[in-house]
Amino acid sequence: MRRTSDLTLPRMKVLPTKRGFVAALGLSQLVSWGTLYYSFPLIAETMVNDMGWSRGDIYGAATLGLLAAVLAAYPIGAMIDHGHGRKLMGGATIAASLALVVWSYIETMPALYAVIITLGMLQSALSYEPAFAVTVRQLGVLQSRSAITAITLWAGFSSTLFVPLLQFMLDSLGWRDALLGLAAINTVIAAPLYLWAIRPVNLTSEKTHPISSTRKSRIRPILCSPRFYLLTASFCAYMALFSGFTYHIYPLLIALTWDTQSVVLAIALIGPAQVAARMLILLFKEITIVRLGLLAGMTFPLAIVLLKAPPSIFTLAIVCTLYGAANGIFTIVRGMAVPELLSHHNYGKINGIMLIPMSLARAAAPWLIAIYWAHSETPDGAINLMLAIAILIPVLFGIAVNVKRIR
Repeated sequence: MRRTSDLTLPRMKVLPTKRGFVAALGLSQLVSWGTLYYSFPLIAETMVNDMGWSRGDIYGAATLGLLAAVLAAYPIGAMIDHGHGRKLMGGATIAASLALVVWSYIETMPALYAVIITLGMLQSALSYEPAFAVTVRQLGVLQSRSAITAITLWAGFSSTLFVPLLQFMLDSLGWRDALLGLAAINTVIAAPLYLWAIRPVNLTSEKTHPISSTRKSRIRPILCSPRFYLLTASFCAYMALFSGFTYHIYPLLIALTWDTQSVVLAIALIGPAQVAARMLILLFKEITIVRLGLLAGMTFPLAIVLLKAPPSIFTLAIVCTLYGAANGIFTIVRGMAVPELLSHHNYGKINGIMLIPMSLARAAAPWLIAIYWAHSETPDGAINLMLAIAILIPVLFGIAVNVKRIR
């Protein structure tokens, strides 16, 4: 094995243990999701009031940003398969911080679109998918389930911490200075952790290098499997619901009840619910991915249906708790579906191919829900659309796991 010079890993001679890797990647994911994803709905609502722009125009920028991320899905997966996760995630974090700073100075709609599109592409390198791919590559398939679960435990606190924090920053500083604060948090915490936790390409075990032609040839049978397409369709429905719920839950609950404090409190419960569900997964390791997927999938429609109940702090709390628990479990299912239900090899590439339609669904959902909401002129229109999407998740997943797997 070749010796590693200080130029390869500057001033970072001590490599993390498995626990250190999981903790560092989990904390950096918590910050990435909080600063780049959960922050958007709150900032968007503030900009609607401050700039006088329509909600549809602002969410149109988010949709274009998520569409731009589609172009990066497969190349990102391939880069991680070849060991470049450290440069990718560390560099994307620094670039995202710069984009947040630029966002704080924008005055025109074209400038907003340029910044949001840039952030959308950078998010594709900092979301769960690249983090899962890095984990599988660095730790191997056998240790990945517990590691991925633990990483999402950390990241599950993102909305709990950042929604109240950002609301406080918006109230006391305004949206422009709040963006500068998010950029500082992202740069000081997330970037160094990514660079420390993820091994450089020449320090990764040769056993994990996906270079052999034998492994490459195994992608084609996967792409011919009905299970691959049915799982992808289920995950597309999940991504559409996740994106639509994340971007619209704040304005939707505000439209149902004008009690801002109750809304923020209810949304803050999503994180603890995710964490509690993932802790149960750690306690009951014998539960299969199939059962977890069906359980979580059936919980999504139940949570959305409760939005039709008379609004109160109690019903809003139940909605967010059920959604958070289901999302916490299904995130693990999505992360382990490729190695456990499709193939142990070429995780990044297979996941990258699946991410193309998934990213399209994630990009289209916020805009479509916003348009349908405006067309129906009532929050019930948005709720009905999300309910239809939620029902597709367990139906498609159930069909997929009952289709014969290609070996």
